[in-house]
Amino acid sequence: MQVSANPAPQDSFELSKQGYFTILLDENLRALEAGLEDDGFKVIVPPQGLTDDELKRKARGWAILTRNSDDFINDAVRYDYDIIAVEDIKFLDTLATRSNDTVRKISAAVRRSEIGSRRGNFLLQVRDNGSFHLKQLV
Repeated sequence: MQVSANPAPQDSFELSKQGYFTILLDENLRALEAGLEDDGFKVIVPPQGLTDDELKRKARGWAILTRNSDDFINDAVRYDYDIIAVEDIKFLDTLATRSNDTVRKISAAVRRSEIGSRRGNFLLQVRDNGSFHLKQLV
């Protein structure tokens, strides 16, 4: 057995958190704010009563977390935002910590999909079992 004089490089990464993935909550999901923040996301809670068009304008560069993704899909590219759809999650846990079951499903899907580091606009559909479907919007 012969040992190579040039062993394979042993890459190592040490990265700091340079920024947060920002989630704008649709009006009916305000109970998730504390849990998502506790799990490391920057969460924006807009004033109550904003129209969908006003939310779309505010969401530029962020992701809108909603139970009504159909209201936001057509303008996502124009206003430059992503959509995290949770229509398929049957029970929305309102516990205000990151141990919240709904927060865990959303957080895991966001991290596994790597939506925060992808170029373009996406629809991330989080399923009730915690799996997801990621679709690029064009």
